[in-house]
Amino acid sequence: MNYQQQLLARFLLAPLTNYDQSHSARVRQHVAASSTLKQAAVLIPLVPRNNSFNVVFTRRARHLKHHPGQIAFPGGRYEQQDVDLIETAIRETREETGILCNRSHILGQLPSLPTISGYIVTPYLSTIPKDYRPALDPNEVDDLFEVPIQYLLNPMNMRTEKFTIDGIKHNIYAIPYSEYSIWGATAQMIKLLSKQLWY
Repeated sequence: MNYQQQLLARFLLAPLTNYDQSHSARVRQHVAASSTLKQAAVLIPLVPRNNSFNVVFTRRARHLKHHPGQIAFPGGRYEQQDVDLIETAIRETREETGILCNRSHILGQLPSLPTISGYIVTPYLSTIPKDYRPALDPNEVDDLFEVPIQYLLNPMNMRTEKFTIDGIKHNIYAIPYSEYSIWGATAQMIKLLSKQLWY
């Protein structure tokens, strides 16, 4: 069994991991005063490379109102026409990156994660073809890149940093890679994936 097969087997057999409850409570407290959490979904695309996987990330366009220039997984807000959150993740990935995915590629999901921007985000893990051809929507995304999953899952590459928003302190994860900095909710999803695989 190669590394790629081991990862898939571990993910499919692992019990679903809970997110950090204390982080969740702080986030909910932050947004509860003025709004409710809105449903959203992202795709964690896995590309088969060298008997393992690379993970696809996007960099959000710099003109966006929310999280400009940040590294993210493709995805977005649930729309009324979406059958469910899986469709949200697949639709948003296609619209933002041109990457085509269908339900048969979905391996499973990670726990939904509340964010400080007022969303509850459900990440879905999916394989995509190794010869995918991205077509980026410049209104949403200005870059797309891959990171080997071994790098992301190596605890030596993940840092914890303190971040203060409206006087509330948050511990956030950050993963530097090449000229990119993967942090915030995206890095926390990688942390959840790591816990799911190495429970």
